[in-house]
Amino acid sequence: MKNRWSALAVIFIAFLQFPLNWFSVVPAFGGIVSDMKLSFTQVGVIAGTFIAGYGIAHIPAGWFAERFGMRAGMIFGVVVQTLGAAMSGWAPSYDLLLVGRLLCGIGGAVTMGSAVGLTAAWFRGKELATANGIIQGVGFTIAAAAGLYGWGLVVEAFGWRQALLIGAGVGVASLLFLLAFFPTPPKAGEDVVEGHHLDRDSLRRIFGNRQLWIMGIALLGAYGSYFSAANLLGSYAQERLKVAPSAGEAIGAILFFGGIFGGVIGGWLTDRVFGRLPTFLIACFAEGAMFFLIPHLNLVGLQIAAAVVGVGLIVAFVPWVSLPGEADSGLRLSDVPTAIGLMLSIVAIGGALIPPLFTKIATEWGFDAAWRFQGVITVACALLALSARPRPVARRGLAGTAG
Repeated sequence: MKNRWSALAVIFIAFLQFPLNWFSVVPAFGGIVSDMKLSFTQVGVIAGTFIAGYGIAHIPAGWFAERFGMRAGMIFGVVVQTLGAAMSGWAPSYDLLLVGRLLCGIGGAVTMGSAVGLTAAWFRGKELATANGIIQGVGFTIAAAAGLYGWGLVVEAFGWRQALLIGAGVGVASLLFLLAFFPTPPKAGEDVVEGHHLDRDSLRRIFGNRQLWIMGIALLGAYGSYFSAANLLGSYAQERLKVAPSAGEAIGAILFFGGIFGGVIGGWLTDRVFGRLPTFLIACFAEGAMFFLIPHLNLVGLQIAAAVVGVGLIVAFVPWVSLPGEADSGLRLSDVPTAIGLMLSIVAIGGALIPPLFTKIATEWGFDAAWRFQGVITVACALLALSARPRPVARRGLAGTAG
């Protein structure tokens, strides 16, 4: 395969099973609760177990791809997530269901890291942000929406167990597709495909890279605040504006589907208009501004704010996720999966801590204070990106295509 856009199409298709098998369990919750007699808390643990597997596996997933190659990483990720989805559908007990969701999360982390690395191998120095926007923004949102909304129809037609098994079938189809059409990058095949790059030098390049740590923290506020808004903005609208539940749910959907547009806009702004850092800052500032405005908005205003938050986070994410693969990162292509694993591990702190902090502030001081808190932390963290300066292009073999 010689055309990089054809290669991106293969990566795109193989990637879709990851968010699908992440979110397809949500429409199954009703049937799971009924069959297994679960409490609301136990349902929350099902959702949290995927996140736990996904979070703890980010850096080990990168090490796997460095050691065995991104081809093995991508295939392994699809296999593990497919097995997890199949176990989730088959599970005769709650404990085995949790094991299935944990495997899904681990497989998703490996798939994510390898997909980012493969995209960098094909697009380094050539519209990398645009390519990442298509995969991480458009592809992720479409597949996640299919899981959240479309899979409800599958659950109604076949039952929750069969619906999850059908999701596993999508994983099998993705695996066969990947085995048949894996896109080996030109001039970087040895570095990306064969592996054997995990050593002390690679760890030093990654964990000693100042940009990765700073940019991980820089997105932390926007990332965590996005999840608070996604979960609570609709409920806030119902309580503050006394709108119908359907109107509150629509606000959440607007925020979620903004990711499709954010992926395209983020890639275009980064590659063709502003560059990486200005695009990141503008998007984070736009998201933060919405949090300051939310207490003063009516229903239409909240819908607009939801759209800006949804688009803004993904616009910021696109140049952010592209950083390890850029020529000025000081990293080899084989370092990219572990590097993005490090950044995702850092930013996950925001996803874990900011939503509960938001609810605590809202309980003690009111929603207005909670939204302002999110505006402050989003902008304050983003400003740290100003202290991240690209390194000079490294010696041959580090920054360019591997060889």
